[in-house]
Amino acid sequence: MRNLAHFVVGLVALAGLLPSSARAGGMFLPARGARPLGRAGSFVAGADDLEALYYNPAGIAGSAYDPTGEKIGNGSFLLDAGLVFQSVDYARVDSGGNPQPDVQSTNHLLPIPFLAASWRPESLGRRVTFAVGAFAPYTGVPSYPADGAQRYSLVSLEGTAAAVVELAVAVRVTPELYLGGGLQNMFLSLNNTITLSGCTQLNCMPENPEFDAPTQTKVTSAFTPSANFGALYVLPYVRFGLSIQLPYFAHATGTVATRLPRDPQFDGAVVVGNAIAVDIDFPAVFRAGVELRPRRDFRLEVGVDYETWQIQDKIRFIPDGVYIDHVVGVGRYDLRPMELDRSMNGVFAAHLGGELDVLPHRLTLRAGYLFESAAMPSQTLSVLTPDGDKHLLSLGVALRLGRFRIDAAYGHFFQGDRSVSDSRSYQLNPIQPSILVPVGNGTYQVATDVLSIGFEARY
Repeated sequence: MRNLAHFVVGLVALAGLLPSSARAGGMFLPARGARPLGRAGSFVAGADDLEALYYNPAGIAGSAYDPTGEKIGNGSFLLDAGLVFQSVDYARVDSGGNPQPDVQSTNHLLPIPFLAASWRPESLGRRVTFAVGAFAPYTGVPSYPADGAQRYSLVSLEGTAAAVVELAVAVRVTPELYLGGGLQNMFLSLNNTITLSGCTQLNCMPENPEFDAPTQTKVTSAFTPSANFGALYVLPYVRFGLSIQLPYFAHATGTVATRLPRDPQFDGAVVVGNAIAVDIDFPAVFRAGVELRPRRDFRLEVGVDYETWQIQDKIRFIPDGVYIDHVVGVGRYDLRPMELDRSMNGVFAAHLGGELDVLPHRLTLRAGYLFESAAMPSQTLSVLTPDGDKHLLSLGVALRLGRFRIDAAYGHFFQGDRSVSDSRSYQLNPIQPSILVPVGNGTYQVATDVLSIGFEARY
């Protein structure tokens, strides 16, 4: 138990290093992990290693068996890491209808790891498998010019991190039926830099740079619980899989720091207080898949997913006792709660992927295709989440050396350009929140590639 405790502590420490930010699939790319990425996320019915913690926890029981179906050892270990190469080109049209210079994102490349281990006690007849893991969704970590036309939507998410630690159990109820579930906790650290406006609309235009207030919010949530559950029904030539990921409701607290506008009205003004809270919700995910195994050397899975991103209707920023004092002609301005309108849609995905052993028990090739609908409607689209309908094509390869396996996968997301002319993504103004200045109009171009490498050992 001491070794297990040390391992869990290590996973928690790793979790704090995993990057995350607002991106596709609502806010995340729809496939993660070296082996599942090679199958374009088609890994619900076919889940039979520790990546099942993310896709279908019933599948962790499958890590007791090698690819031929023979029982092996008492557990497994898996480590993988992914790199997201993403670029966003945004040509904004300002609130006056004037085209602005294009801006391009700078993507900070950090490996996004997955680390997990499982074990099955002999005392329970090796029918029960326990697992612990830490993982994060695949995302990009973008930054933009501090004075760019996009500054009212986002300047930087560098330093943002989110990760999930999960404790799971799966039971082989019968030779055909596997059931599993996991208790999860999300560690969220949001580091968001954006430009607010201090314009009162009495003596200024809303996009006047003299009233810009660059602002950095740093908040954390150490306890955001959730859970997932799954089932597998395994027959000689076909497998059926179902899983559900419950939602996360994050309430993060921390500090806000701002530079006051340069306009003379703010000469001598000071900001008092720095406490703020952010409320943000993440969706439930329903997954289903059918995997055909007509031969031992070939697998083909078709699946569908549904993500309830509509629960993220707003992101709420709630200052606590923060105000600006000594404003010329006014005196004191209290910073009021702000809401970022999201009005997201539910996301539907369909995918097809498979594996072929070209050298039995030694070399495996993988390929897959996925379509995913957009979560962001045009009216609330912004560089914070430049989402759209997307198609994923992926390839993967695995090399087995006895009880060890090395995986590699590459995927490219094809996402069409989007043009917005009716934006309801509004400039955030803590002094006059009722001023509605659209900041999301323009054209968005997004390109995304993902590379992932993994290592598994069964013992």
